[in-house]
Amino acid sequence: MKRTIQVEGFIYNEKKDEILAVRRRDLSWGFPGGTVEKDQTMEEALIQKVKQQTNVEISIDSLLFCRERRTEWEHVCTIVFKATAIGDFNRPINDESVFRVKWLSIPTADGLLALEKTPLNKLIFDKGVLYDHLNEFPVS
Repeated sequence: MKRTIQVEGFIYNEKKDEILAVRRRDLSWGFPGGTVEKDQTMEEALIQKVKQQTNVEISIDSLLFCRERRTEWEHVCTIVFKATAIGDFNRPINDESVFRVKWLSIPTADGLLALEKTPLNKLIFDKGVLYDHLNEFPVS
């Protein structure tokens, strides 16, 4: 069974009451992010994937929740972090890995994002939990 760790960023613009969303190649909307590579921490992967997909730099605030999906052939764990955009983030730019990047209003995003039973308003006010990692093996 193939095991994969995915990371996604819930990036909220408090001034405009919008979140950053990406429209993937399968035309579904979601949070920016991607797969954690062998030599990355989850934080490093999320910062790199968000920058690559949207040209928005972020800092990680907290860990919000985890989704897990398991079938006979794969096991995928998706970790969602609350993050803050750094600097000028009004004009996201997408790369070839996503179809579109857009700041969406909360009502619009609530209708487009497939978060199962988690309303976005809950995520906005949720402080999450501290994310900390210990690298026992130095990166060469």
